[in-house]
Amino acid sequence: KDIKSEEQGQKLLKDLESEKSRLKEKLSQLEEERNLLQSKTQSLDERQRQQILALEKKVNEARETQREYYEKELVKLQARLEGEAAQLKEAHSKTLEELAWKHHTAIEAAHSNANKDKKKLQMELEQQFEKEKLHLEDDKNQLRQQLENLKEELTTKLTSANQEVCRLQDLVRKSEQGLGTAEGHISSLQEAQEILQKELELTRARLRETTDSLYSVEGELDQERQQHEAMIAAMREEEKFKVDRMARDLEIKWTENLRQECNKLREELRLQHEEDKKAAMTQLLQLKEREKNAARDGWQKKVEDLLDQISLLKQNLEMQLSQSQSSLQQLQAQFSQERQRLTQEIQELEEEHQQRHKSLQEAHILAFQNMEETKEQEQKELEERLQQKHSEELQALKETHKQAMEGFKLEMEQELQTLRFELEDEGKAMLASLRSELNHQHAAAIDQLRHNHQQELVAAKMELERSIELGRRQEKEFLCRISDLQDELRHRDHHIAELDKEILHLHENISALTKELEFKGKEVLRIRSESNQQISLEEMEEKYKNRESRPEDLQLISELKDLIAERDQLIKKLIQKKKNDKSTNRFVSVPNLSALESSGVVGNGHPNRLDPIPNSPIHDIEFNSSKPLPQPMPPKEPKTFLSPPQTDASPVASPDPQRQEWFARYFTF
Repeated sequence: KDIKSEEQGQKLLKDLESEKSRLKEKLSQLEEERNLLQSKTQSLDERQRQQILALEKKVNEARETQREYYEKELVKLQARLEGEAAQLKEAHSKTLEELAWKHHTAIEAAHSNANKDKKKLQMELEQQFEKEKLHLEDDKNQLRQQLENLKEELTTKLTSANQEVCRLQDLVRKSEQGLGTAEGHISSLQEAQEILQKELELTRARLRETTDSLYSVEGELDQERQQHEAMIAAMREEEKFKVDRMARDLEIKWTENLRQECNKLREELRLQHEEDKKAAMTQLLQLKEREKNAARDGWQKKVEDLLDQISLLKQNLEMQLSQSQSSLQQLQAQFSQERQRLTQEIQELEEEHQQRHKSLQEAHILAFQNMEETKEQEQKELEERLQQKHSEELQALKETHKQAMEGFKLEMEQELQTLRFELEDEGKAMLASLRSELNHQHAAAIDQLRHNHQQELVAAKMELERSIELGRRQEKEFLCRISDLQDELRHRDHHIAELDKEILHLHENISALTKELEFKGKEVLRIRSESNQQISLEEMEEKYKNRESRPEDLQLISELKDLIAERDQLIKKLIQKKKNDKSTNRFVSVPNLSALESSGVVGNGHPNRLDPIPNSPIHDIEFNSSKPLPQPMPPKEPKTFLSPPQTDASPVASPDPQRQEWFARYFTF
């Protein structure tokens, strides 16, 4: 029994030793696996560092591409500014052309008004001439009727005289017997005949006097007509001279006003161009800074997300390692299965991590490329659309302006030529017709008067008895006619005086119109000067609003900058000190890990985050300036200006509100 018990004990010892050796082998295997895991974690850390460096290179490349893109944008904007300057020059030339066209239209309007007034005067004078002509024709017809009546009366008198002669001859025949009485009667008849002849001579002399007076009246009428025509021609020449002088004065005034306005417009355009250039440069700088900040924030967010994912993966790996160690101590029998499962999980996690990292890189590259392509396409489309619109609008405006100006010039030239030719033809035709009519009427009247006079002389010779009464009647009628002609002459003189008054009134109206034109021009200049003053006031207000800061503000801003620089230096020192205090190797042995886990140093109050990698560029202040840094430990002698302005619960007293306002203005600027 003792031997059996000893053999059993030896067997147990052997079994225990074999188990001990097996456990030692397992422990060595586990240590090898732990070393492998440590090497894998180190390789993962190196990969992560390489990835971070690659990301930093990509960020730098993206910054360089953005800088080049912004430089190209600046070149494009400079070209656009030059195009806008050319457009402004073209607009200035167009405004000058419009002002010249307005000046030309004003001169043409003045000429047209003067021509209208001249035509009105000509029409009125022609109407008056027609009225006078009709009146003279009526007088001529009345004289013809009177002569015909005289002719009829003389014929009746001749017939009566012939009857009387026949009766006397019968009486002579009957009284041939009484010769004495007949001779006495014949002597008496001869005396009566002599008396009648004398009276006839007197009537002839009176007729001659009346004809001479008629001829003299006609000559006076012709002289007055010629004087009237000469006066009208002189008045037309004076009006033309005055209109030309007014046009010259207006042209001189408009040219001076145009020069002044052109100089003002040039100054305004130059100032506006400079202001637009400054505003565009400031806007470009602001846009560049905003885009830089946005890109920097985006890259920082992406890098932080990647770091968070890496830290989560590290935590998962550490948790799996701790689980594997606890399963080793508790379940030695299921070690092989656990090891296989752990290896599979580690491989799957590595593959997932690699796939995630690749997908993130591809997504990031695709998103960045898409963003750049969309930006370039949008900018190209916008530039092409704007250039096409601008070129089309410019071409359309130029073509319409040229066509309108050419059509207007052709129409004006054609109208002027047609009006000149029509006026010349009408004037020549009217003058020729009036001359021919007057000559024809004058010749016909003279011929008719001569013929009538001869007939009247023949009839007067035949008539002897009633010539005295007819002579008296004719004298009375001629006196009445002379009085009527004198009244007509007075009436015409009065009418000529009224025409002179109307001409003076027209001159006064022309002078009043010129004064009104000058007053309107002055009003236009005053309105333009007021608008220019208003524009200058607005520009001064804008300049006053956008004025430069005062030296006190600049001094305060420089002080604040110095304070911020001191704060940044102190934070850098604290971070460097913290980095130097950290330990580089945490995985020394298993009991150290268990001691660290029991002491809680691994978590350090943040179970979801790892300690930062030493000498990593992620924790640089310039690289990660958007997020606030962790609260630094206050030194022994705290300063009031070193506390970050973002924290509300700061133990330091609040600064001056005016300084806070200046600080806010500076950073918003």
